Amino acid sequence: MAFAPKKRIKHREVWEDPELVPFIDMLVVCCCFLLMSASLLQTAVIEISLPTAAGAGTTGATPPQGGELNLSLIITDEGLRVGGAGAILPLIPRKKDSFDWEKLTETLKDVKKQYPDQESVIIIAEPEIVYNDIIQAMDVCVMEGFPDISLSGNITQ
Repeated sequence: MAFAPKKRIKHREVWEDPELVPFIDMLVVCCCFLLMSASLLQTAVIEISLPTAAGAGTTGATPPQGGELNLSLIITDEGLRVGGAGAILPLIPRKKDSFDWEKLTETLKDVKKQYPDQESVIIIAEPEIVYNDIIQAMDVCVMEGFPDISLSGNITQ
């Protein structure tokens, strides 16, 4: 039995609209990622403008007795220096990789004995000082009875 030849049905090509939903989803995800990363970049660096403190003063063995003591702790690459009321104590030299926190503790104990009412200290750090060292200096000051801590921007000559 012979079959009749099929009539070829010509299909007309119809242009369909592309699926936009997956493309829009991808754009939304990319926008959210960019917004989150932009906000993290802004909070990674906190810019503050702090007052400067005079670093050049008279060098003495002990702070003067009586009056108001403007106690300051100067943190430099060479070491730690405690000063106040026009006198700066000798440099506490830096150890190999860290500062001599024990010597700073002893120095602050001596200052606390001479000035028992003193509770404030100004920490002055060079820009190259690591943040962790500043926090350790704050911890030592608080443990030795100086809970009112202020930060100063830089040292002026």
